[in-house]
Amino acid sequence: MRIVVSDYAASPQSGGTFSILEDFYNDVLQNDSQNEWIFILAGKYFPTSANVRIIVRKDLKQSKIKKLLFELGTGSKFINQYDPDVFISLQNIATLGVQSKLKIVYLHQSIPFYQEHRFSFLKKDERKIALYQRLVGKVIKYTISKVKPITIVQTNWMKRAVVQQTQQKASKIITVSPRVPVINDNQLYKNQQTAFFYPATAYLYKNHQLILDAIRVLNHQGIKNFKVSLTLTKTQLPTANQNVELLGFIPREKVLRMYENHVLIFPSYIESYGLPMLEAAQKADLILAADIEVTHEVLSGYSNVYYFDYRDPVALARLMRRVIEGKVSSDLGPIHLSYRNESLLQTIRRIIEEKI
Repeated sequence: MRIVVSDYAASPQSGGTFSILEDFYNDVLQNDSQNEWIFILAGKYFPTSANVRIIVRKDLKQSKIKKLLFELGTGSKFINQYDPDVFISLQNIATLGVQSKLKIVYLHQSIPFYQEHRFSFLKKDERKIALYQRLVGKVIKYTISKVKPITIVQTNWMKRAVVQQTQQKASKIITVSPRVPVINDNQLYKNQQTAFFYPATAYLYKNHQLILDAIRVLNHQGIKNFKVSLTLTKTQLPTANQNVELLGFIPREKVLRMYENHVLIFPSYIESYGLPMLEAAQKADLILAADIEVTHEVLSGYSNVYYFDYRDPVALARLMRRVIEGKVSSDLGPIHLSYRNESLLQTIRRIIEEKI
């Protein structure tokens, strides 16, 4: 069977998007010698084998117009020349016109399905998000509505959103949580009351400003005996507040250690999953999380989470103050993940077995 995979948007600088591709590619390389795999990528990032090869389309990564035309027209001719039995898009969009028995889209971009706020092209800090929400989002929803592929999402809230916004049948949408590393070191949170932590990138929807505003509320109340550590640089978050510690990028091993003596603050309001929450919960960490669907879904049944309105710095400050004053603490009961969710390759194999 010949399987063609499209993910030319991913590159080593793409963060989580590239991690999805890298994990999937390595899984295919190591665990599938039966099928022929063709990956359409922006570069020859990985080793190949007798049955796994890479077709480089760097031009699509470099031009948004070319990418759009590829997905809506020219791409089908290019892909169809390889005569795929299965076509898989790892980049959210269902390429139009592909003639394969089975089409699969891995939909991991949640911004287009967020409807509580309409981001503006007129605001500099919102332009990139507005592009994804209002333009790229339309392409994603149109192609899924048109092609009707099997669509893989990470959470049930995303499944509901896709059904509502694309008219795709729920039976064609599969919820598969990403594989979560199981932490077995038994080093639990030490109920530290004055240290907070938020490992996140500098995207607007990660909501760092809410934390800064909550700190100002606490300072105004005379509370200054605490520290909030963020994985940003001074360039990304120019602030002189003495309660803020800017760590820059730190490796995952250090992130896991930080959960042991820091309360996790998670104010992000757009998430496809939110891996830091499950990492922290395995450490029995105290978590202050935005009151949104995905946080409730991911932390379902966890006893050490407190929710706040992600638009209200006073609400976050109130929770932080309760922690600082010792009125809120962890019961030291971690969430136990005795399983590992199936890999993306395992999910795709299951779909192929059922559909072909």
